[in-house]
Amino acid sequence: MKRTTKTAFGLGAAGLALFTTMAPGAHARPATPQPRYTEAQIATMDPERQGKLLAPLRAAANAADRVGSSGQAADIYAGVRIDAPRGTVYVYLTDLSRAARFIAAVAAADRHVDTGRITTVQAGHTRQAMHEARDRLLAEEKAGKLPYKIHTVAVAADASALEIAVDKPGAATKSAAARREPSARGAAPSQDVPLVFKQGRRISPAARTWADVRWKDGTPFIAGDVLTDGEQYCSAGLPAVRKSDNKRVMVTAAHCFANGAKITTGSGTTPTFGKFYEGLNGLRGNYVGTVTGVSTAWDAEQLIGTDNNADVSETTGYKPVTSVAYSHNGDFVCQNGAASFFMRQETVCGIKVTNDDITYNLDTGWKVRGVEGTRLPGNPWTVAHGDSGSMVYTANGSARQARGIVSALAEPYQTNAGSYMYWTEATDIFNHFGLKLNPTT
Repeated sequence: MKRTTKTAFGLGAAGLALFTTMAPGAHARPATPQPRYTEAQIATMDPERQGKLLAPLRAAANAADRVGSSGQAADIYAGVRIDAPRGTVYVYLTDLSRAARFIAAVAAADRHVDTGRITTVQAGHTRQAMHEARDRLLAEEKAGKLPYKIHTVAVAADASALEIAVDKPGAATKSAAARREPSARGAAPSQDVPLVFKQGRRISPAARTWADVRWKDGTPFIAGDVLTDGEQYCSAGLPAVRKSDNKRVMVTAAHCFANGAKITTGSGTTPTFGKFYEGLNGLRGNYVGTVTGVSTAWDAEQLIGTDNNADVSETTGYKPVTSVAYSHNGDFVCQNGAASFFMRQETVCGIKVTNDDITYNLDTGWKVRGVEGTRLPGNPWTVAHGDSGSMVYTANGSARQARGIVSALAEPYQTNAGSYMYWTEATDIFNHFGLKLNPTT
């Protein structure tokens, strides 16, 4: 995932509140307050209207993150958050005396960015320090040194703390308060990364045995098509090509199928709408590809076989996918899982990004780096078993921008669906496998 350079910081006191006082720093002008929409209104907008509203904020967030993740500003960069109702992008820095230079670098990185949308805010720790603290904690768990199980480790957008979801928050708080990392002994308290513990929830792969998806497409395959090995059903996610030899590759979730498995579409009678988990036949249809290469860290695998093209299947037709980008806190995304489609939820949009830097413990035992999102009150659906591997994306005018693939879900549950969705980022997956989006549309 993004922002991976490490700086050694200790793990500090536990149980601290996950907030900081926001002190606005340098910004060119106040963000225009009109028109002002609520998050609920933005979440229910159609993708094109939502995309037009959020486009300048996404551009500013992407450029700020690129600058912050680079060598020129990584020593002060903590994170970025989109505030859609206010039309503002908050950029968190540990040194506000360099805020003006940071914004100038953002403008130089992308001359089309409206830097007046950016407000800089004081942060206590860099993103590098947060990642180092997280990696230390996960290493301790792997070594069996912790009296609790970690479900997720989330980096706060302002890098104020690590929010850790565990099976025994009381025991975790006592343990962290009673001991410190050896490397942190003698360090000033201000250098310690606060740890905030909460009750965790099980993170379940979003695949489903015998779950139906968009049933039996033919070549070229696109995002949202059914993928099956005859038992497990998932969705096609990222139509791509290998940079080294232009070989066609379809990407789906790694927990779906075993390495070496030959994957096809479904076949036979398509299950009735609203009865996704009933009447499935296990028949195999058109050959899509063979699983060749698995990444557990990104919960992604390559299907190398027949042709594909970068379209995404939506409720009533197809839209071209023309770009790839990271997700950022406060943004909104869609997912086109076929299980949700057949359960009469159509294309699911209005999913708010609640944490863009979270490591979660999948039921498979894998530690996966990704993004967390959830439905807002009033929205009936987020993601269902059977949506694994489907594309997570946003509208970019009449086209679509890929963000990643569905990996997992968590409670609280609606019927067959979880309120929390976890996905891994397309940019990270492409970088890992040496792929690029297949632009043929």
